Amino acid sequence: MPGSALSGGERLRATLLCVLCAEPAPHLVLLDEPTNNLDLASVDQLTSALNAYQGAFVVVSHDDRFLSDVGVTRWLRLFEGALVESGPPDDR
Repeated sequence: MPGSALSGGERLRATLLCVLCAEPAPHLVLLDEPTNNLDLASVDQLTSALNAYQGAFVVVSHDDRFLSDVGVTRWLRLFEGALVESGPPDDR
């Protein structure tokens, strides 16, 4: 099946599979709203893959549960036009 026939979520899953299973694995992965086009089972698979990943990742997401589940340790939020460091939502 050509890549152009895949849905947005399928393309994201295929790309993440290639990146996370690459040899050698990348040292840094940038993810922009990775859960937007995924169903709950796929979000769980992505969470498991990122938890097993040995490199660093930067995630832009509105999905606080996903961010907590993948163990994000530094939270930066855009507040009134400025980037502000904060804790996870449970700490506010």
